[in-house]
Amino acid sequence: MAGLKVHTAQTDSAITLAELKAYLKVDSSDDDTVLNIIKQAVDSWAKEYTNRTLCTTVYELFIDTVYDVDVRVQEGSYLGIDQDFSRRNIILPKSPVSAINHVKYYADDDSATTWATSNYRLDNASQPSKFTLQTGVSYPTGLRPVNGIEIKYTAGYGDNTAVPMQIKQACLIYGSYLFERRGDDDKAIKAPYSATALLQPFVVRQLSTNPYRGTSHYGGMR
Repeated sequence: MAGLKVHTAQTDSAITLAELKAYLKVDSSDDDTVLNIIKQAVDSWAKEYTNRTLCTTVYELFIDTVYDVDVRVQEGSYLGIDQDFSRRNIILPKSPVSAINHVKYYADDDSATTWATSNYRLDNASQPSKFTLQTGVSYPTGLRPVNGIEIKYTAGYGDNTAVPMQIKQACLIYGSYLFERRGDDDKAIKAPYSATALLQPFVVRQLSTNPYRGTSHYGGMR
């Protein structure tokens, strides 16, 4: 069924061990193991909180079916809140997207065809980013019933030096909070407001309850 998977995982994180140690004023390497775990934990937290990719990651988005024509939303409640105004757009989760690596479509016999780049474009001014067809282009037909279209794309700001400072600062705040309260009860795990407030401007919101259906009609209308 339709969904998103990581093809090439990130090799950086939002903050480095050296940055976290400097923020904590820790000089020794005695706690490096713990700090590395915290560094990874706050990186994952920031990505989940904002619904973004921070450091370069390559994804593969698989889609079951798509509709070929634009159908504008009529006045009134004809479509749910998870329906896009245009059926020719496909949302690419985990913004910001820097490039579409390739698009392939699969026939019933599982044979793959790479679609020419002249057929589509990347809209990375939108948040979340979108894959959209060029004018006059139609989606391929005769697709296999599941995972008929594959979009491989690169997302993230780059390496950790390119991550916005507000996100890095939020990770440092939460990282120090976790380090100073290690061994405490579960109530100490929740991120402090000073960290979450820094992330608020970066949160990518989507009304759909299923990111792989609705905006591009993944799986068709139900």
